Amino acid sequence: MRKQRRGLRLLFYFKTGYGTYLILVLGAVNLLTSTYFLAADEIVFVKELFPTFEMYVVVMVLAAIPIVTITGYAHFKRIGAHSANMAISMQHAIYNYKLRPGFDIEVFGPTYKLMLELALKRMRTEKFTDEEIKEIDRLRGRLKHLIDGGTVGKYAKGVIDD
Repeated sequence: MRKQRRGLRLLFYFKTGYGTYLILVLGAVNLLTSTYFLAADEIVFVKELFPTFEMYVVVMVLAAIPIVTITGYAHFKRIGAHSANMAISMQHAIYNYKLRPGFDIEVFGPTYKLMLELALKRMRTEKFTDEEIKEIDRLRGRLKHLIDGGTVGKYAKGVIDD
């Protein structure tokens, strides 16, 4: 693996760990400390209800975990927010609706199309033309090139040109 690629992988792992786990812990600590110390100074009954910060943390964590879990469940299963997010994401991902540049357009799409055409000819008991046989050989060569680790497409390095 090249050093640049390894560095980018490490950056991705860092962002994932930071954004998913570290921020969760830091956000919870920040929320608990700021709400307790600001509320305890301003609202008298909070200090009476929770005389120590530790008691406040225990009660809030015991109350928050079920509430947040139920909210997350509702987000995915009940209120439709997640499915709406996914629907919008699918509409804006253009390659859900067309072949991707590279091997999809250069090899797999033409191969599937040719297979359908040849199957239709065979069902009609028609003979294959020399051009169709050449196209089969060309696509077979491109598939072999991909299987052997090669690349296809106008932006790929080491492209096989027919």
